[in-house]
Amino acid sequence: MKDDRDRWERTLSDLPLGSGGFGTPTIKKVKERIKMLERRARRRRRVAAASVFALLIAGAVIFRGELSGLLTREETAKPVIGETETTTLNIMYWDNSGFMSMYGQPFIIRHPSVRFEYSEYPGKSANLYNLTPGIDAFKAQLQKGHADLVQVPLAYVPELSAAGLLKPLDTWMKRDKVSDDSWQTAVKQTVREAGGGELYGFAPEFTGHALYYNRKLFRENGIAEPTDGMTWDEVMNLAARFQGMQKNGKPVYGLSFGYNSTIWFEAHSIASSQGLRLAGAKLEEATVDTPAWTTLWTKLAAGHREGWISNEPALKWEGSVEMKQLYAHDPFLNGRSALAYASSAYLNNISQAGTGMGLGDEDWGVLAPPTDEGSRGTDGAFEIPFVFAIPEKAANADVAWELLKYIMSPSQANRSVRLPHGDVLPTVAADAAADDARSSVFYRAAVDPARVLDAAARNSDPAYQKVVNAVWTAASNKTQDAGDDRELDVPALLKALQAEAEQAIRASAADGQAKTEARP
Repeated sequence: MKDDRDRWERTLSDLPLGSGGFGTPTIKKVKERIKMLERRARRRRRVAAASVFALLIAGAVIFRGELSGLLTREETAKPVIGETETTTLNIMYWDNSGFMSMYGQPFIIRHPSVRFEYSEYPGKSANLYNLTPGIDAFKAQLQKGHADLVQVPLAYVPELSAAGLLKPLDTWMKRDKVSDDSWQTAVKQTVREAGGGELYGFAPEFTGHALYYNRKLFRENGIAEPTDGMTWDEVMNLAARFQGMQKNGKPVYGLSFGYNSTIWFEAHSIASSQGLRLAGAKLEEATVDTPAWTTLWTKLAAGHREGWISNEPALKWEGSVEMKQLYAHDPFLNGRSALAYASSAYLNNISQAGTGMGLGDEDWGVLAPPTDEGSRGTDGAFEIPFVFAIPEKAANADVAWELLKYIMSPSQANRSVRLPHGDVLPTVAADAAADDARSSVFYRAAVDPARVLDAAARNSDPAYQKVVNAVWTAASNKTQDAGDDRELDVPALLKALQAEAEQAIRASAADGQAKTEARP
């Protein structure tokens, strides 16, 4: 399995967009790898079709050591799932093959009589997934009543639950003595907040950001290490102390943001953690050319000009690129950046890069993300992408609950950390997370659930996303030379970005008006 994953990584031909999303070619390759795993699983199941015992043996091959644990734990089929009669669950999930690889196949090992079929996911087209199609599309799907388990953006849970379209889970949890003690606290609190105090779904994964630091660089230069709870001003001032330093003839930076970082991406990352908006809550006005944005861009421009924020030139290539090439282009991974602000996925990057890059296992640490007063719990520092929920009209609600219980189980959490799929962490703390003090920083994150929901609503609003796309596309185009020693004209830049945001707001308003007039 490992060799196949390595071969897949060597075909990677485009970069992740920052730390949270992927370009269309990468998504296709992710799906290809999932399908490869699924085809192998099907071949093994066909060979094992002679008996349930043989099927379990095949499962042991696919899912490594899980079978031994399965035979020693109380995980037998519940009465609601027959041992001989086929039970079919209808699933609404953005990627059917991905669902089978992550959740469906291990559940079938436990319940061989279960089969899966799928409802159309809102926003899905032949070649593209629009992950923010709008809540009306989800309402329409739920009202049809075909699905037994649905993937729903966190932002839509309040309205869908209030409309009576989702089943509450608390009664089932109490009946079956399902504990939420091992759930990441902020996730648990936020999902309950979305349901007005009740639990209407389970969020299997979350993502967070953190401040990574190079102990060796701080020690070598006689600078005190950073601490938890620092503000962005304190982080910037600390990073500036590394100005002008070198290592092996190459510049040392105080702060970096991963490989191929750009000033506009850095502004986006920090602004998200501070809760800065590009437009008002109701899209009544653009809010780009404001004192808060001016302060942020001015500080970043100074860092690039003075050389204490990474100024590494963008990595350019044609065709495929190996991950080790990307890692080699990251100043923190090769030991030349004192601090790095990055997502939870960066733990994997550091692990995979290895000590050969100049960053030994004892040379680095990780801290909670920088915070400013009132800014905790925003989308950049903590995010819950979706929940699994059981529709009120589900025909097989009890069976769907059995599946959801498995998705909430520690064994599934352990599987998820062995099958990397982006920058997410399992909500149920896996054994590996419990043993790893570095990943624990994400599990002890304290956030404001209301602010998480507010950010989720904003990020799930197609109209707001049009503003986001317009502003950051323009920012990318206008800051191509921001890494050199020229002064970035921040007032002129923000004036131009403000105009882009205003134009996008007008376009969204016109589009909304046209749709309203077109309704019968």
